[in-house]
Amino acid sequence: MKRAYFCPHCRGLLNPGAKVIFVIERGRDRGLLLLSPEFGDYAAVLAESFPIEPGAVNDFFCPICHHELGSPASDNLVEILCRLPDGSEARVDFSRVAGEHATFVCGPHGVASFGEHAPRYEDVNFFGEGDLTRRSDR
Repeated sequence: MKRAYFCPHCRGLLNPGAKVIFVIERGRDRGLLLLSPEFGDYAAVLAESFPIEPGAVNDFFCPICHHELGSPASDNLVEILCRLPDGSEARVDFSRVAGEHATFVCGPHGVASFGEHAPRYEDVNFFGEGDLTRRSDR
């Protein structure tokens, strides 16, 4: 079973294929953003007509229900849901700051972090899920 990502509002599937799909917005500009479904892989596909500068903060929306996907844990994070290969469900928070590599998986066994910028969020309470396990080696 592959990892499946869902909107926390409409529970619509965000990765019907090989990538996780979002609508992003910066000011009046909107575009589609495709991200890798692998934790710690920060490869992105975006139209050349919608360049993202490092440090830019983008708003993320569900491509199905168009609900904003901001995280209650931090203004700089996006929150979606994930069904893990073992069938359990987790919350996935990741940075909405372009070029910032920080992902947090809040699941039944606590919180795991990925990315070299994850320590910037060490004081964030990820829903009281437990101790933060550092996984910044990815």
